[in-house]
Amino acid sequence: MQFWCSARDTAWTWTWTAYPGVWLFIILLAVGIARWNRAGARRTGTVAPPMHPLTVLGLVLLWLALDWPIGALGAGYLASVHMVQFLLIGLLAPAALLAGISPDAARLAGGSRILERLTRPIPALIAFNSLVLLTHLPPVVDGLMSSTLGPVRAQLGSMVIDLLWLTGGVLFWWPILLPAPERPRFVPPLRMLYLVAGLMFSPVMFGLVGFMVNAERPLYGIYELAPPFPGFSSRDDHQLAGVLMSMTGAAVAFVGLSVIFFRWSRTDG
Repeated sequence: MQFWCSARDTAWTWTWTAYPGVWLFIILLAVGIARWNRAGARRTGTVAPPMHPLTVLGLVLLWLALDWPIGALGAGYLASVHMVQFLLIGLLAPAALLAGISPDAARLAGGSRILERLTRPIPALIAFNSLVLLTHLPPVVDGLMSSTLGPVRAQLGSMVIDLLWLTGGVLFWWPILLPAPERPRFVPPLRMLYLVAGLMFSPVMFGLVGFMVNAERPLYGIYELAPPFPGFSSRDDHQLAGVLMSMTGAAVAFVGLSVIFFRWSRTDG
């Protein structure tokens, strides 16, 4: 039994596979968020709110991205599904998870000096783009996720990539979605610029998309040499991955920009 999705040297089948490490991770994350919200409520002498629907949505998105079949396909068979994993784990799930954190819990964590520095907009933007670039470099992807490493090391490598995506997404969304640490100078126009620089016109994402769409050979060896998936050539698969990154990143940025703009307009009357 595998504990985490990873590349395998066998042909893909639609036979369900259990990944208990994924289930344990989701449960521990849910418990950790609930305890965090309770601690924030205790600090202010209030009653802890029930788990926010957006938190539940974030946990579901994360589970879908990590578990069978998306997790298994993305870890070892299709670069396009690997990109879907990145978009779910690195962009959508962190945003939903943070949006569901109570203000009291956010202020509790916002008192941490390390977290205050890490979630400043410019460091957070640099960290997010650095992690996106690092986790999409072919030597890193092939070096951590290849089935030739053996089942345990390949699973650990895939888990490292997934956790780095989640960490980068949390750092990226924190300055926008959480009220603490307070950043009065990070006004709505700057938040919109932050989203544009981080997602819509990110040089890192643009570069990766360009390589995946225009390269004559697939970027990643594990997907080029993976057991063939019916209906997909390796080159088509990589091109689709590039298109998904480009379109979804821009769509998420557009939604974020719209929300910030309309809230700003409503506040200023």
